[in-house]
Amino acid sequence: MQKPKRPAEELAEMIRDGLAEEGFEVQVHSNPRTGWDVAIISDNENEGTQSRAETIAAELRQWYDLEA
Repeated sequence: MQKPKRPAEELAEMIRDGLAEEGFEVQVHSNPRTGWDVAIISDNENEGTQSRAETIAAELRQWYDLEA
């Protein structure tokens, strides 16, 4: 089954919405092994936020591919 492709910004927005927090930037990058990865950019400690973002990304990867 072909998954719909979404632009990086749209995937990042879906992850931001899932996190329901402020004060950081979400970036989505292509990854040949997984299809795409997520990174959290923040001035503060973000280990918990990064972990939750990766969990959300793993769920979204089941439904969407990154648009090239």
